[in-house]
Amino acid sequence: MNNIHLSGFNCGNEKSVNASIRYLYAWIKKNGAKKTVNPGEELLETDENSIFSIESGAWRLLVGDQKVISIIGPGGIVLLDHQPQYHNVPSSRYEVVSCSTYYEFPMEGIHLAASDKELLKGLFDFMTWSACDISNKWLMQCLGDSYTEVKSALEWMNALPEAIRSKFTAIAFITDTTGVSRSHALSIMKSLKQGGYIEMDGGHLINIIKKLPDGY
Repeated sequence: MNNIHLSGFNCGNEKSVNASIRYLYAWIKKNGAKKTVNPGEELLETDENSIFSIESGAWRLLVGDQKVISIIGPGGIVLLDHQPQYHNVPSSRYEVVSCSTYYEFPMEGIHLAASDKELLKGLFDFMTWSACDISNKWLMQCLGDSYTEVKSALEWMNALPEAIRSKFTAIAFITDTTGVSRSHALSIMKSLKQGGYIEMDGGHLINIIKKLPDGY
């Protein structure tokens, strides 16, 4: 079976998303096949490269089968790209977190709309943003210290819609998205909570009360 490369973009709650990516999302929804998938289920196996727009629910994208690199919710776009066996890079996969309705369109059909300049611009902008986002996340894990990684994860989690954020405890989210150990992450969160920076309830992040400090 071929390796799979996934790129994701959650444009539903991102104020900086440009019109061309929103156009791409709407185009996929209009022309793609509507499907549903439940938590833990896999999408139907396909040898085709496809692009998806997410109408409801949430997906997690993982690199190397373990590190969460993106969480895609309503308004999001996911690109599935099958890689040849000899392509020696970490494969990626998805997990469906909550019952999801999505629209799937085969990439080979995109050429039929080659005259649609706004669609092509949306694809280019999506792929550029996705590559930049993944690079920044990996750079943070390679160069950032433990506190910087935890701070980034908490800020990322705080920006997620409540319906998605509630699916994860703060410590599970941090250990899934960073290289920080559970014990060290708990120690950092304890200090932030005592300092009045974060509000927690039953292990879940409720809110970042005030700007997190730059150092620990």
